[in-house]
Amino acid sequence: MLILGGFPMTSWRIGPAAMVAVLMLAAQGALGGAPTEAHAASSDFAYQVDPNAYTYKDIPGTSVMFDATEGEKSYLRATGLTVSSVDPLKAGDNIGNTFAIRCRYSNGAELPADQESGAYWATNLVPPAETSLTPVLRWMFVAPTTDTYECRISVTSYSTIIKDGRTVGMKIPAGAQIVRSRYGGAARWTLPDVSAAVVARGSTLTTLGQTYAPVGSGRTTVVQDAQLTTCKPASSICSGGTSAYTGTQVETWIEAQPQKSDGTACGSVVKGPVSTWSISTAKHHQTATNSLYLEKAQLSDCPRMRLSLKIRNVDGNPLQVHAGWVLGRVAATRGLAVTAG
Repeated sequence: MLILGGFPMTSWRIGPAAMVAVLMLAAQGALGGAPTEAHAASSDFAYQVDPNAYTYKDIPGTSVMFDATEGEKSYLRATGLTVSSVDPLKAGDNIGNTFAIRCRYSNGAELPADQESGAYWATNLVPPAETSLTPVLRWMFVAPTTDTYECRISVTSYSTIIKDGRTVGMKIPAGAQIVRSRYGGAARWTLPDVSAAVVARGSTLTTLGQTYAPVGSGRTTVVQDAQLTTCKPASSICSGGTSAYTGTQVETWIEAQPQKSDGTACGSVVKGPVSTWSISTAKHHQTATNSLYLEKAQLSDCPRMRLSLKIRNVDGNPLQVHAGWVLGRVAATRGLAVTAG
C-alpha cells in the first residue's frame, strides 16, 4: 500500500522563458497532430532506499505548471526516466520501485476527493543481473475545474534490507521530464476496485473494457497498462501460490472491436502486439504496458470501437490484477485513447 507524500512548493510555470520547446507530435512521429510541450529536464537525483513504501520523493526539476479549462484532457508522459542502484547489491537485495505522475492545484491544494490525481508504474529491481530500470509511465490528466495545475514525477524505493544501519543509494540520471500533449478527441478509464481479479495458470482474462469514439481523422493511440503481481506461496496479496513455481509467465495485448453506433460489430477485431512478462517471485510486481496504434482505414468506417486488455497466465503461480486507486487517488490498472486531428 502506498501513501502519497506532499509536493514541495518549488516549481515553474510554462511560458516563453520556461518552455524548452513547443513541438507538434507529428514531428515526433509517435502520436501525431496534437500540440506537445516538452519541459526542462531534471538534473542528477541521488536518494536513499527506504525500509517501506509509505512516502514518495518528488524528483527535482520535473515539476510543470499549466492552465487548463474544466474537462480539458492532457496526455502526460515521463521521458528520459531511469533509475539504478549506486551501492553494490547481491542476490536477494531486491529493491521495490514505484514511480508516479501526480497532479494537484498550483496553490498546493489537492484535487477534489472524487478525482483521480495520477498513475503509477512499479516493479522490483532484482540484482545482481539487474542494475537499472526504465519505467514506462503515462497517464491522462482531466482538469476538474478551470484553474492552474502542477504535475510532477515522484519515486519511492523501498526494501526490507534497510535495517541495522544499512543504507542503499539510488540514482536517477539527469534528463527526466514530463511531456504534455493535448487532443480534441481523448478519453481515459481506470479499472474499478470491484474488477480486481486473479488469473489462474492457463487462463486468459479480458478486462479494462471501454467504448471509445474517435474524434478526428488521424491515427488513434490506445494505451492499456496493468498492475500485475505473481502470487507467491503464503502471499498476503493473493492466494493459490505454491513452491512448484518460481513466478508467473504472462502475455498481454490490446484488442479493438470496431462497432456501429448501436454497439454491434461492424468490422474485424484488431489485435495489438503481444508483450511477454516474466514475473519471478523476486521481481514480485510488474506494470505491464501495452500500446495499439490504429489508422482510420482499420476501423472500416465504423464510428466507434470496444477496447479491451487481454492478460494470459501462460504458466506458473496465479496472477493478481490490481484495480482501483492507491492512497492519494493514484490509478493502478488504467487505459487511455487519443486521436490525432
